[in-house]
Amino acid sequence: MTRSVPLSSKQDLIAQTGFALAASRQPRYAFHWHEHDCAMLLWPRAGALDSAWQDEEGARRRCRLVRGQALLLPSHVEHSTRAESVAQQHGELYLAPELLQACQAGGVLQLDGAAQAMLDALWKPALSASALPMLVAALITQLDANYRLHAQARVLQAPLPLARQWMQLLRARLEEGQPLPAIAESASALGATTRTLQRACLEAYGQSPIALRRKVLAQAARQRIAMGEPVARVSAELGFSSSGHLGRLLRAVDPAPDPAITGRS
Repeated sequence: MTRSVPLSSKQDLIAQTGFALAASRQPRYAFHWHEHDCAMLLWPRAGALDSAWQDEEGARRRCRLVRGQALLLPSHVEHSTRAESVAQQHGELYLAPELLQACQAGGVLQLDGAAQAMLDALWKPALSASALPMLVAALITQLDANYRLHAQARVLQAPLPLARQWMQLLRARLEEGQPLPAIAESASALGATTRTLQRACLEAYGQSPIALRRKVLAQAARQRIAMGEPVARVSAELGFSSSGHLGRLLRAVDPAPDPAITGRS
């Protein structure tokens, strides 16, 4: 069979246990299009990963992964990964296909606290080798359970209007301690274009996505600073390049409560 991309075989690594872990701290990591002869779970620990892969229909999909997210791909799926950050850290867990036979999860995953804690534990070099098989099995079970739970919730709940979905996405990112995605990226994650999101926000809130995003950021920063967190840390964790940029945002955005931001709609 002719391959369109190089094969990066992991069979030697997973032969004994059915899994293998790789951890990368390489600045500006880049691995162009390739495939593995096993499944792979990819997750960022620090910084963001720009990932692309070919789905079951042959279309190429793209996503920027941040902490709290992971990408689970079956074997022989073409994919590429790169990180622009010098301080990036990410893990790759290679898995024999039989370990995932009962797992319905796949694609981009939103990690719950338990799964994130397990991935953080896998990263630690002091973890006993004898504990790894149980931890990997527990991780797969947790990913599957969380995926099924969210799938069931999607079936039971009527879809929210696009603008409300977008606001919920921003709030969820902040609650998880993640920087807010760019507007185009967040619109794409919801299956919409930037223009469609613009219209939806104007209709629902009378404000553009840019204005709403700035207010969400300012509110989150003010809350954290009021609780005594250092401005430098708040600035860095919210994705600002410097404390000065955060300061300019706070001066520009009215601190008065905005129902679009403070409400649950």
